[in-house]
Amino acid sequence: MMEPILKLQQQQKMMMTPQLQQSIELLQYNTHELEEFLYEQQLENPLIDLQAPTFQEKDFGTTYRASTTMPNEFYTKIAEPNDREELLQLATLTFVGEDLQLAHTVIKHLDHKGYSPAQLGQISAQQHDRAIQLLQQIGPPGVGARNLQECLLLQIGEKDNDLQQLIENGLALLAERKFSALQKILQLSKDQLSDCINRLQQLTPIPCSISQENDTLYVIPDIIVFREDGTLQFSLNDSSLPTVQLNDSYKNIASFLPNSEQKYVKQHFKQYNWLIHSLQQRRQTIIQIMSVVLEHQQAFFVHGLPSLKPLTLQDVATQIDMHVSTVSRAIRNKHIQTPVGTYLWKDLFSSKIDNTQAQHSQTSILEMIKNIITAENKQKPLSDQKIAEILASSHQIHIARRTISKYREELGIQAASKRKEL
Repeated sequence: MMEPILKLQQQQKMMMTPQLQQSIELLQYNTHELEEFLYEQQLENPLIDLQAPTFQEKDFGTTYRASTTMPNEFYTKIAEPNDREELLQLATLTFVGEDLQLAHTVIKHLDHKGYSPAQLGQISAQQHDRAIQLLQQIGPPGVGARNLQECLLLQIGEKDNDLQQLIENGLALLAERKFSALQKILQLSKDQLSDCINRLQQLTPIPCSISQENDTLYVIPDIIVFREDGTLQFSLNDSSLPTVQLNDSYKNIASFLPNSEQKYVKQHFKQYNWLIHSLQQRRQTIIQIMSVVLEHQQAFFVHGLPSLKPLTLQDVATQIDMHVSTVSRAIRNKHIQTPVGTYLWKDLFSSKIDNTQAQHSQTSILEMIKNIITAENKQKPLSDQKIAEILASSHQIHIARRTISKYREELGIQAASKRKEL
């Protein structure tokens, strides 16, 4: 019979301390999130004193790889205008009595594209028709329509019988590019149908933009890339962040406090030091990663997405001797403003596509496919096989037809048969 034995064994384990976990979270914050976090820390730690930047400090920040400074706080508006309040005001100024009530009912139920529901329980179908006609007097043509067909019909003149017939009877065939069938049903010549389709394309399927919130949203770039003296440089867009300082009042009285309170102060002093160190580490990490990206993607910052070279997180991590997970966290949810547009920082990383002559990133190939389709003859759109042949002959990029099909679908572009125009 075996007797139980007590045995000691030494093991090494990775333990994530609260400080390490907070450092990781800090690295993932974009500039706006970091600013909110700092003010939260000020509320939790009485030793932290935040000094808001002056106007000059806020407008001018540190530029890397540059001998001068430049304004580096930019905001890109991304919210759509809200037309609901304007329509309600116009209705109040234009209508009275039942007409005003009907108009307000429909306006309040408009979706984000300016359409009203097929049925409204508060009013009858006849009243709904009346309200939609009223809205045509004060709003953009088509506003309040219950479907696409009604929206388009509200936008055309009463005497345009051909276009009316196309909208009422031919939208499905038009979507399938069955032009011969359309000519037969509508009894139109090719030129007449072409002219009718051109008039249809002048109409809008989205009569107005109705935001669900009144707040205007902005994208605040975390990094700015710019050209100065013929050289590409970058700047961290963090000049709006407050400066973290030690509260002098606590520093001066700490030695006079009782032991229990000194322990409290020492604990918060450690947290203050951790925050200072983590902020410096976050900043240095972003600078290291961006330096590699700037050096590697010179062509992209001049010519745009078609010139984006393959660059993986592992490539950057290896070059700066950093763990790939750190690179991944650092680029998370951050925007970069460049001379060729504003992008998510992660969009500048792309896997490599091997071919016989050169190496191209998947992102650049997607952009090439989009440009080829944009320039195609719309009466004879290019098949996926033909696109593959163009890439091979013009760019020495050899990709199978099925891969072209997959990339085209990722771009949200229809097959050749669906892109055909009259």
